[in-house]
Amino acid sequence: MAMRITDRLAGALTGAALLLSGTALSGPAVAGPAAPTLEISGAGSTFAAPLIDAWIKARAKAEPNVGLRYSPVGSGEGIRSLLAQRVDFAASDRPLTKDEAARAQGGAVEVPVTAGMVVVGYNLPGIAAPLRLGRKTLAAIFAGTVREWNDPKIAADNPGVALPARTIALVTRREGSGTTHAFTAHLAAATPGWTQDERNAGDQVDWPKGTMAVFGNEGVASRIAMTEYSVGYLEYGFARRLGLATALLQNRSGAFVAATAQSGAAALSESAAGPSQDSARSLRDPAGASAYPIVTFTWMVFPGQQRRAETAAALHSFVTFGLSADGQAQGAGIGYVPLPAEVVQRAEAALQGVR
Repeated sequence: MAMRITDRLAGALTGAALLLSGTALSGPAVAGPAAPTLEISGAGSTFAAPLIDAWIKARAKAEPNVGLRYSPVGSGEGIRSLLAQRVDFAASDRPLTKDEAARAQGGAVEVPVTAGMVVVGYNLPGIAAPLRLGRKTLAAIFAGTVREWNDPKIAADNPGVALPARTIALVTRREGSGTTHAFTAHLAAATPGWTQDERNAGDQVDWPKGTMAVFGNEGVASRIAMTEYSVGYLEYGFARRLGLATALLQNRSGAFVAATAQSGAAALSESAAGPSQDSARSLRDPAGASAYPIVTFTWMVFPGQQRRAETAAALHSFVTFGLSADGQAQGAGIGYVPLPAEVVQRAEAALQGVR
């Protein structure tokens, strides 16, 4: 009996030693990052998605209790999701219609948060010089009345360039898109024939037969990159990231202008100095000699009445950061145009309507 008790005691001591040894080897338990206590969702513009994602990452460190998710589904779908109360905010590259604004809970609050340039990317093998596209030429290409790269209209814009006798492959957006809205609004303003030919301006357009319609700015960029003799419209940052060639576009003063931070800022300066609120809502055809001709704001859109006070406070904090010098600088680093001080002031005032 004594032997059995001793054996049991030795076994128990051995088990205890092993347990203590395992504890020492594994060390104290380390708690993982706390789960967010407040979830916020947004949807909309693919144009602004890279910048919104950058802001989300920056704010996650400062406010780990807030979990913010954004789905780049296009401006049109983002607005529909907001009005159906499926998301807490939308991002859109076009302003809401009066009907849409009235349907939002407590009325819609639209806050401009960034701006960007819509460029015309192309894939023309053997052409080294930047392509120049005049106002009427650009509209004719996307109306489908100029179908060949060596068309006399394109040749007249590009003297001395040996253009290929190849069919133009158009690439456009498939879904409702603020980029499409900005592009077609410019065509309508710059070329009256665009609407006279029954071409419409909006976030979805009936493009010519045979057009390659794809989803998102990233989809347009990828399709142009893989398709020789193609041309399409997209946000500048996406074209820059894929290294696409982009055309010099003719502005209202007659100059052919490249998309740069300086030419985008020149266009925005006209809006900042404009006499009405509408001048800050769209930039269809700026007049300045150095202005890039297709620049658009992106708005974050909110119901005026949020479902929870904590959500409203978190959204205020997030958008305030985006409008700050640091937030705008992040945009400049990836191809967006920082907002002029006057527009930031208007945006901060508009944000107070979210409660």
